[in-house]
Amino acid sequence: MQVSLSNDAKIYNLSAGKSLPEWISERKRRKLERQDVDIRRRIQLIQDFEMPDVSHTIKVSPDGRFVFAAGTYKPFIKCYEVENLALKFQRGLDADVIKIQMLSDDFSKYVLLEEERYVELHASNGRYFRLRIPKFGRDMAYCKEASDLFIVGSGHEIYRLNLEQGRFLEPFSSSAASLTCCTISEDHQLFMCGTSDGRIEAWDHRDKSRVG
Repeated sequence: MQVSLSNDAKIYNLSAGKSLPEWISERKRRKLERQDVDIRRRIQLIQDFEMPDVSHTIKVSPDGRFVFAAGTYKPFIKCYEVENLALKFQRGLDADVIKIQMLSDDFSKYVLLEEERYVELHASNGRYFRLRIPKFGRDMAYCKEASDLFIVGSGHEIYRLNLEQGRFLEPFSSSAASLTCCTISEDHQLFMCGTSDGRIEAWDHRDKSRVG
């Protein structure tokens, strides 16, 4: 990558620098990367990493090998493989995607939170199940230990969909009028969500209580 300065603005040339031919073996490729620091630091671009109109959300799989991108128009989702720098698959959808949540370490299982209150569960062979939630969703988080999918949105309820039992559990009730975002802490497994009035709430899914 080359950086140049023009009228006090930096210009980054991502395609500049050394590149490797596609026909060489993986063993020789690794050897060249060890010997040449410029080759090791080169930037590689994913082919066809674009949407016809606009992309709403991007998600990287936990193993770091796959990149999901959702866009429009028409609504669809694309999965790119980082090792091959190419498109692995794409699927057409019925509604625009708000959030993508990975259920597995690779590309095989994921959930889509869509407009019009739809939630879609996908497997490697396609859409597995589709359901609807009572309020418009804004974000979701997945707790692996309990197999619970938390969904927050325009209401004060925190919906809990247990994927092992295949049913909704009793929702948590926030003191805020609506919720904007959520996540699961990797350290203490607390579910945390942001409220529309600028506060953060923490919930313990093990005893179903608000702890902070």
